[in-house]
Amino acid sequence: MKSGRNSWRRAEGRQAGTAWKVLIALAAGIACLLTSAEPSDAQERGISDEPVLMVADQLVHDETLGTITARGSVELSQGERTLLADSVTYNQREDTVIAAGNISLLEPTGEVIFSDYVELHNELKTGFIDNLRLRMTDGSRLAANRGLRTEDNRKILSRAVFTPCDSCKEDPNRPPLWQLKARKIVHDEKARDIIYNDATLEMFGVPVLYTPYLSHPDPTVDRRSGFLAPTIGYSDELGAIYGQPYYQVIDESRDLEVMPIVYSSDGGILKGRYRQHFTQGKIDFQGTAGVLDQRENDRETGDKDFEGSVDLEARFDFDRTWRGGLDFEQASARTYLRRYRLDSREVLTTRAFTEGFRSRNYASVEALKFQGLNPGDSRDKSPTVAPLMEYSFVGEPDRAGGRFQIDSSVMSLTRQTGADSKKIAVRSGWSLPYTAPAGDIYTLNATLDTDYFHSDGLESGNNGDTGRVFPQLGLNWRYPFARAGENYHQMVEPIVNVVLAPDWGNPDEISNEDSQSFLFDDTNLFRMNRFTGSDRVTSGSRVDYGFKTGVYGNGGGSSSLLFGQSFRFYGDGPFEKGSGLEDDLSDYVGRVSVSPNDNLDFLFRFRLDKDDFTPRRSEIGMRYFHPRFSLIADYVLLDDQTNSDNIAGAASFLEREQLDLSGSVNLSEFWSVNGRVVQDFSDDANRTLIASTGLVYSDECFTFGLVYERSELEDDDIEPEQRVMLQIAFKHLGGFASN
Repeated sequence: MKSGRNSWRRAEGRQAGTAWKVLIALAAGIACLLTSAEPSDAQERGISDEPVLMVADQLVHDETLGTITARGSVELSQGERTLLADSVTYNQREDTVIAAGNISLLEPTGEVIFSDYVELHNELKTGFIDNLRLRMTDGSRLAANRGLRTEDNRKILSRAVFTPCDSCKEDPNRPPLWQLKARKIVHDEKARDIIYNDATLEMFGVPVLYTPYLSHPDPTVDRRSGFLAPTIGYSDELGAIYGQPYYQVIDESRDLEVMPIVYSSDGGILKGRYRQHFTQGKIDFQGTAGVLDQRENDRETGDKDFEGSVDLEARFDFDRTWRGGLDFEQASARTYLRRYRLDSREVLTTRAFTEGFRSRNYASVEALKFQGLNPGDSRDKSPTVAPLMEYSFVGEPDRAGGRFQIDSSVMSLTRQTGADSKKIAVRSGWSLPYTAPAGDIYTLNATLDTDYFHSDGLESGNNGDTGRVFPQLGLNWRYPFARAGENYHQMVEPIVNVVLAPDWGNPDEISNEDSQSFLFDDTNLFRMNRFTGSDRVTSGSRVDYGFKTGVYGNGGGSSSLLFGQSFRFYGDGPFEKGSGLEDDLSDYVGRVSVSPNDNLDFLFRFRLDKDDFTPRRSEIGMRYFHPRFSLIADYVLLDDQTNSDNIAGAASFLEREQLDLSGSVNLSEFWSVNGRVVQDFSDDANRTLIASTGLVYSDECFTFGLVYERSELEDDDIEPEQRVMLQIAFKHLGGFASN
């Protein structure tokens, strides 16, 4: 018999070989008992190929009994796995490995296993562990009186408890928020299931639910087929709502989700979603179909009819230059998606396209079809665009430093009812920047629009072919002044922009399709062509002037102001009354931005009447975030008198004044309240469009939420509605949520 730490170092021959068995047995075998690693896979996992290190106060080899025993602060490590114990014994004759006293096993995955006694048999394939305590990688904890590993790779735990909740910091002995106690827990390592027999759910140590059987995937499972948390809710318009989703994993690249939804007062809907990833692309298909009650003049007719929607997205990369895709979006009725809270979009777009990017070139070919979902939208008047071809190019700087650019498009647009149009539009330009010795910056811009249009069905009757050659020449001057302080630097920059152009370019034969959504604001004050599309151009000559100033802190905070105006000194211009540009002297436009730190952002955009500074358009956005509370406010005021039939296509907006205010307060570490109010002040209505309030509890293992919402929005068969929403979720076990 040999003993002592030095004896271990001098061990040779059969004794050394036996000692190595101890190391491999404990580093790999005990891990196999407590985790999903299989002893038969040890060689494949590289366990037997890695060196095993051992530290112990004493090593005893009893040749008579055929045992090797390590005692005193035993530490075994192999790779990233480490085992600590008071003593370790290997019985060669009985093929048994025993570890006892303060056992800790640190797994490469981050899991930590604690025990008092471990015994392995049958070439380490079976065994048991007493007083098991396991901390998983996500913080979940599992404890059992005894754990047994069988030959079919199942761990059977007796009198076990599972919880993902953290212990109370003030009183670790206090029961967690919730835990599952079971007479037996079986961990099927091959199926990766955790199965409970005779399980009781306890909350705050009080039993609240008993079930003879319960199972859920173990924490290593990313996706698993099965039922998901149901949707439960109540609406005074739709009645009781229940939806039960089922999720099916087809393979690593495909999955399917199906959810029938029943409305006690309106019928039912079946939702489905199919996703698939390819080597160079993906498809995502979502669809709904239902048999629902029909309404006419806000009353139910007693009839039921089929309604549904389709939303398909496909993307594919053909090579390093070209990619393509398809978006197919359609709904059976204009209000269908919003009435049943399936989607909130205002326009559905069907689009097939291919596009390419190479160096400074971009090209695309696409076809589009639109379905508007706002009041007044009509399918017959919705346009179909096929084809739409675009090409853009930006050149290298020439000897003078100038850069050439070209944007071109070919489009054919048709409608069942309304105007049809075709066009070929080419906008070429050249830009030359220059910085003078004094520090002021000049930019010379020259553009030329050469376009062909053909229109049919215009209300004005001015149909037929027409062409356009429209040049513009602009000179932009800026002179930035900067001053540095101890903790900040300040900048003031006056700006003057002169644009020369003829007083024509928008003949009546051109149908305005892509330049309708025009608003005069700070974003287009200094643009040569203030319209976003090519159907309209900004005719006439003008001078734009204003200034920018800002203060920028060295710590990251900043505040800035932009203010300016435009004066047209030649031509009548294409803008109608109410646009802010109808007179030679325009309204004032500007922007104020304040962001003193990461927690506060303030933005104010405005347009003021040139005569009396009356607000014609105001947008205020404020975001404030604090560890205890947050506040988000958005205010918009539109006093727009633009004529919807103006030839320039300036967008027509009704007068609108609206406030959207939302916020939340953290009452404690886990409790919070939130609310939202959307108030309409238009036409002295002063009515609340949306109001909601909610109470939420959320920690690392449990979520509870109760929300009340009231909506006064109306549109055809959408009536004012009240909803109560409830959400309960248990980590790993799922839960249920309201619609």
